[in-house]
Amino acid sequence: MKKVASLVVIFLLFTSLGTVGAGVVKTFHIVKGQSYTFDLPKAVITIENAEFSYDPEMGIYVPMMVYYKDTGNEHGTPTSERGETDPDRTYTYYLRNIKFDTWSQTVELEQNEQDPYAVFIVKQIDMLAGKVVIKSTWGEQKSMSIDDEVWVYGVPKAKVKLVSIEADFFSLKAKFQVEYYDPVEADIVVEEYQEQEPSTSPTPGEDQSTNTSKPLDPTKVPTAMIVVGENAAGADVAAGAKVGIAVQKWIDIVKEKSGDVVIPGLGGLGAKLATIPSKNLNADAMLDTEVTDPGEIALIVYSVGGPAANKYSAMLNNRTDLPVHFVQENGKWYLVTKSGEKWSGSYGVIMLIPAVRDVDEFKKNLMEGNVKIMDVLVAGLDRWGTYAACDLLKGEFLKPVKDIQPDKNFMFLIQLQAQVLTMFADPFSIFEVGFDPTKLPITAIIVNKDGKIVKVVTG
Repeated sequence: MKKVASLVVIFLLFTSLGTVGAGVVKTFHIVKGQSYTFDLPKAVITIENAEFSYDPEMGIYVPMMVYYKDTGNEHGTPTSERGETDPDRTYTYYLRNIKFDTWSQTVELEQNEQDPYAVFIVKQIDMLAGKVVIKSTWGEQKSMSIDDEVWVYGVPKAKVKLVSIEADFFSLKAKFQVEYYDPVEADIVVEEYQEQEPSTSPTPGEDQSTNTSKPLDPTKVPTAMIVVGENAAGADVAAGAKVGIAVQKWIDIVKEKSGDVVIPGLGGLGAKLATIPSKNLNADAMLDTEVTDPGEIALIVYSVGGPAANKYSAMLNNRTDLPVHFVQENGKWYLVTKSGEKWSGSYGVIMLIPAVRDVDEFKKNLMEGNVKIMDVLVAGLDRWGTYAACDLLKGEFLKPVKDIQPDKNFMFLIQLQAQVLTMFADPFSIFEVGFDPTKLPITAIIVNKDGKIVKVVTG
């Protein structure tokens, strides 16, 4: 009954979720190293010892053999993040919901040395400038300063942080902290083939940075998504409703009044919003069990409720880079900072977690359909803590509507929720209006049961 009540509340508050595309024929799950035979209405797929590989155009892919029943043709056809077909043009094969084994290690390399998994090579170490140039297996070069983090794509892919440059009498070494992500399982989504319009993608020799990305489609990408636990208490659902209503109210005010709304730090917003083809910009809601592609569900994702009640919140809480974590000890939950400061009882947290920390990563994600800019965890140690956090966030979103300036700790989030609307005109114009969203640190705002801020921790 609780589940039904939650669904009814969400349905009444927000627009309904989009349905799965009618072109999907079947979805199969694969695990690295396993062999499969999948039967389709018009074809048979065979995979021998499933192996994940990488190509700069396709992204991550898995080789397959496909036999077509009508023609008798057999093709070596990969399934990839981009989506692949073959000369029979019957189906398109997409690789989705990729899961990774992850590990982290310190790597020290001299110039022209590779990391242990041959993901990148050190091309140059400049001790005086404090810079290192690394090159991926696929030829992409990145220049790094101390404490810079960059993504290097391949199998495995790696998040590389330059820790230091060290010298002795004989050599220079660059010290990196590397997090590796090795794909180990995924879904193959088979869709009916549809003729594509001529590609406007740049040729390999073109500079992709000069190309303009297409506007996002507001019928497919919500401006914000509220995620609540399927088995959450009614209080969490009501708290999530507070956040959803406030966010939608703010979106409506911004899009309706455009340039007439004065938002600190967002000069030029009105002109950008005036070019948006559709004004149907909405927040939406879903259950934690419905989340399959976290990067694709919305521009900003608000996860309401703690890790015990919300699987999406639990996923966020598992990140190692958060300045504050939910920690369970002897059956009791605490909020704990990296330095060991601890809260128990009716406390909550509003945590702003950027999804990307690099402009290149941001652009690549967009081209792959990963539109998420930020996660916002709004949760408490109990229902009163969650409610207090949601109530505070609601109030801050409604302040500009009443011509009141928000608390400085929320200004970035409120600006960003308006700023992302420009992406429906031109995705990359988000860098032309307001601050750079990739530069915002992870910020945790601790609140008490009365909705008062007691601590702000960044990391």
